[in-house]
Amino acid sequence: MTRTLSIVTIVVLLCLSAGAGFAAENSPMVRLRSGIQGVIAILNDPELKGNPARQAEMNVKIRETIKDFFNFEELSKRSVGRPWLQFSAEEKEQFVELFTDLLEQTYLGRVGEYSGEKVAFDKETIIKGKYAQVDTRLLTGKQDIPVFYRMKLTDGQWDVYDVKIEGVSLVKNYRTQFTGILDTTNDKTFEASKKELFKRLQTKVTELKANSSATAENGTK
Repeated sequence: MTRTLSIVTIVVLLCLSAGAGFAAENSPMVRLRSGIQGVIAILNDPELKGNPARQAEMNVKIRETIKDFFNFEELSKRSVGRPWLQFSAEEKEQFVELFTDLLEQTYLGRVGEYSGEKVAFDKETIIKGKYAQVDTRLLTGKQDIPVFYRMKLTDGQWDVYDVKIEGVSLVKNYRTQFTGILDTTNDKTFEASKKELFKRLQTKVTELKANSSATAENGTK
């Protein structure tokens, strides 16, 4: 769990940073930069910045902006792995909703850790016309941390479906956790383990939301 939080923290920092770099119009890098700049604009909005009473409004805007350039359905599918094929359409929809909520609540809960770090956008690599990787570096002042965004072209838009930081993939990190819960030995164990997975996700989301609400209330006192 500590490693997961470390990854998420850096992802948040990346989403709150701006860096130099050039790429062709409508390329994966341009798409990524646009999404990052959208988050920055919200964080720098003078009507929202430093205003505890409007923190919830800021969070909603950040959440919607991140959703615009992150493909949470693809991220969910890859995080579950092969068992995803055995999920019903309803279960897939429920999982995407819960997992998206989990990631968003974790992101928003760590926004305050941003302290002005910058990001260098180094290059983009397009694979078979449908997939891409954008190589970036988080410039902390002490060391450069390599961060690779993996993206997929869907309906004419490049969206992020994974982030790899210092050799650790966000998708693979969660897949390891989910694999430890899902038991595909037989139909009975699989159904029971799916229920356990959904239960754990819901419990964690509820916990994060409660913590977020408590923090917001303390900030307005």
